[in-house]
Amino acid sequence: MNEFFRKIFPYVVLGLFALLVLTVLRASVFGSVAPEKHIYFEIVFLLLLAVLGGMAVEHLKQPSIMILMVLGILISPSFFSAAWGLLGFSGSAPNIMQNEEIIRVFAQLGAVILLFKVGLHNKIEGVFALDNLMVAAVGVIVPFAVGYLYASSTGGNFAYSMFLAAALTATSVGVTVAILKESGMLEERFAQIIVGAAVIDDILGLLVLSFVLNVTGGKAELGSLALTAITAAIFLGGSILAGKYFVRYIDSEWQSNSRAMLLALALMLSYAYVAEFIRLSAIVGAFIAGIVLNRSRHIREIENETHGLEMLFMPIFFISLGMLVDVDALWQFAIPIILLTAIAFITKLVPCYLAALAVKLKQNDALAVGVGMVPRGEVALIVASLGLSGSVLSAGEYSVISAMALLSTFMVPPLLSRVLKK
Repeated sequence: MNEFFRKIFPYVVLGLFALLVLTVLRASVFGSVAPEKHIYFEIVFLLLLAVLGGMAVEHLKQPSIMILMVLGILISPSFFSAAWGLLGFSGSAPNIMQNEEIIRVFAQLGAVILLFKVGLHNKIEGVFALDNLMVAAVGVIVPFAVGYLYASSTGGNFAYSMFLAAALTATSVGVTVAILKESGMLEERFAQIIVGAAVIDDILGLLVLSFVLNVTGGKAELGSLALTAITAAIFLGGSILAGKYFVRYIDSEWQSNSRAMLLALALMLSYAYVAEFIRLSAIVGAFIAGIVLNRSRHIREIENETHGLEMLFMPIFFISLGMLVDVDALWQFAIPIILLTAIAFITKLVPCYLAALAVKLKQNDALAVGVGMVPRGEVALIVASLGLSGSVLSAGEYSVISAMALLSTFMVPPLLSRVLKK
């Protein structure tokens, strides 16, 4: 009898444990769990979704970024609600993601870490090179002019036309950079131009946004355009100069002080915070921190030590981009969204491609630059949200701009991957 109990006991415990897990899972999906407890379920769910995405990448041979964003759409509130009704279930769909603000913070950290790692592969003098300035300039001027003309010619008022034009100037480099990193091409000249031009685009886009806020009666003070330009210049110049002394210190302390790596992470987050505070975008600050630490003798150690953070936060960033998609808006404003997305694609691809040819890149490399500059992503979403919160844009106009931002981001992974294969 004792032998029988010894054999069956582990299976009984495993069965009870499985029952406990199923009970917790059911309560987490269909029941009511306190938000501070539910966040653990949400993070585990997203990480398992990332694992599923990795398995799908192996079988479908598609870029992991694209797979993660598609998975994000499938768990987005709008898609989940629509699918719930189509499957014949009664009542409201379960809300898997209850802590949207916390998930958004995790996603922002993913973007910050991604650009920090990219910065580690770039030298300061390579970012603000003349080639990058040429690509960035046409990538701002052409989309703004075409966007304004399109909006005004289709009946949009002055404020809407200006905000739409400002949203079109944005470049969200996170997705592009992840594909280049996955392809092992971050060191190539065309990749350096994409990253440098995107950072400069962010700065120029900030100036454009400040101008738009002024002329559309936003809350920005008169003269904020000049103030923004001066503040951005002080931050960029000062952060690079101060970074030299910081690098010397952590290099001298690296062998004897285990806190040196923590100081490197503190630099990344502090630069990101200051950049966000002056409305320059946290990813720009993180990128600057990366190129500052590029001068460190211990760059390899920094790269290796931050790999775990990259594995944790980056999948959440790309899944969250998919979760932002409003499926209902895609159907309701389908024609304006398609037209605007086509304009967004052409006004970045063509001028940036031509500018890349002008700086003597090969044709295929120039095409990669053009495609890589297309995503608008979270930068355009920020512009649209400012218009919505300031009552300058209606809910419908905001939906059109945000859908364009996300669709332009979704278009890039398969197209850029195809160009890179050549």
